[in-house]
Amino acid sequence: MARKDDWKAVEIPSQIEEFVLEKRLTCDDIRQIEEGRRPEETEDKWFMHYENSKLFIHRSWTGYCIYVVDISESGELKAIVNRNSEQYKENDIERDKIQLNILINGLIRRNRENARLMKSYIERAKKIINIEVEMK
Repeated sequence: MARKDDWKAVEIPSQIEEFVLEKRLTCDDIRQIEEGRRPEETEDKWFMHYENSKLFIHRSWTGYCIYVVDISESGELKAIVNRNSEQYKENDIERDKIQLNILINGLIRRNRENARLMKSYIERAKKIINIEVEMK
């Protein structure tokens, strides 16, 4: 089981955005999430630990906390995302929702769904780039 002290873990800053993740977890899913995840290789970008019904997701290299997910007993997910632009450059809530779904799926071993989610993530990025180009 991963614990906060196992890795560099910086607290989430005061600049945050809140959202609800449209995903339901089973009791078995929650048990898997409680195990968390420690990075095992340099390529592992995330450190995740669970405490007090919350999943904390940190970037492994910097220790910055990017997401905190409050998991209710019924499996509902309320999340906050880091909006400190010096720690995390993303500012599109829809991409954050997709990214968080991908990360949680990895913990609960639902990786088959991630191919579809990655496609959505890339499509969303393309839309953002097109909007920025049109604005110039």
